[in-house]
Amino acid sequence: MNIFEIIEDKIPELPKKQKMIAEYMKANPDKMAYTTLKDISRETGVTEMTILNTCQSLGFQGLNDVKYEFRKENIKREKTDVFEDEYAPLIPVYERNRREKLLEEIGNEEVKMITSFWKNLDLNDIIQAAEILRSRKRVFICGRGFSFYLGDFFSKRMIGCDFFPICINTELNDDVYRLMECMNEEMLLVAVSFPDYYFMTDKIAQRAKEKGIKVLAFTDRKDADIAQYADFVLTVPTLTRGSLNTMSAAMMLVNLLISALNIVDSSEEL
Repeated sequence: MNIFEIIEDKIPELPKKQKMIAEYMKANPDKMAYTTLKDISRETGVTEMTILNTCQSLGFQGLNDVKYEFRKENIKREKTDVFEDEYAPLIPVYERNRREKLLEEIGNEEVKMITSFWKNLDLNDIIQAAEILRSRKRVFICGRGFSFYLGDFFSKRMIGCDFFPICINTELNDDVYRLMECMNEEMLLVAVSFPDYYFMTDKIAQRAKEKGIKVLAFTDRKDADIAQYADFVLTVPTLTRGSLNTMSAAMMLVNLLISALNIVDSSEEL
């Protein structure tokens, strides 16, 4: 049974407040992938203990297990645009007794994600992004957590294309101050922003836009906050059931961009 079927099966026997929580879960499947006890309590007016009791009444150890089940269903429905300011829960204990089968399912989800990304990708977007990068010799790449690691990988790959970008960790004050001091219209800012989204990356992109600096954004959804400050946005899915962000499709995007940079450079020499 999936999480929706479990709720439907259990809901008639739940006490009034637990039934309210179960109805809330069913009505908010996207939010339930990453929400917190505090958020549910605030939105429903029910105590955190009652929420935990509801999870247990549904047959789960706690909220993390419930979130995991919603993540599975969201992936099946290809709802990869869910997010919240929380890291993904670990794979529940009850799933780990079928290790090979579970790993096969996770692997298939990764393959499906990459295949869908490639199938729906507009290659002209990659070319345009490469042209934007080629239009500026001073490139700063910023991000935090997973976003920083992806940006750092991109910056190292760009060295082979005669770029020497500077990668900024937006969680480090010294890095942020250094970037703010260097800002001018000759530079390009590559703002990398994946869940859990970080406010300082948005603030830097906003400041760059105010200063007339061109901003290229990498993110997982067109309506992510970072998009409003970007001149051009590239999106790539990163959500799996066991990870808030997987590198698979994101690294494919970087590799395509590196190839496009070389293609654009070769075209300019003709």
